[in-house]
Amino acid sequence: MRPTKLTPSALSLGALVALLLGTFVPGGSADEVLTNPYLGKPDAIEAGKQIYRSKCYICHHSAGARGPDLFATKLTDEQFLETVINGRKRTGVMPAFGLRLSPDEVWQVHAFVKSTDHY
Repeated sequence: MRPTKLTPSALSLGALVALLLGTFVPGGSADEVLTNPYLGKPDAIEAGKQIYRSKCYICHHSAGARGPDLFATKLTDEQFLETVINGRKRTGVMPAFGLRLSPDEVWQVHAFVKSTDHY
């Protein structure tokens, strides 16, 4: 069977669970890295901006506040996705957004955060 190309919609619930458990291997190779498919796409960046304003700004503001400055994050694309979906359980500060945001929405927020003209 030929592996399918990973697209934003290809992250089914099963694939997402596998990703979060560390067993998801896009295209079948353990060396492949999960990257944000929305980076540099203006429509996705605008959508991410709106989501950021409604869900993230309250803690992260435009340059960090109660939460860290996401615009200066050094997290990889995959780490960003995992952190937003799972939260940071040991800190008690970053809640899990896995039931509030889809993987596509998290990628859009990430695309916005990585864009140079965030505000």
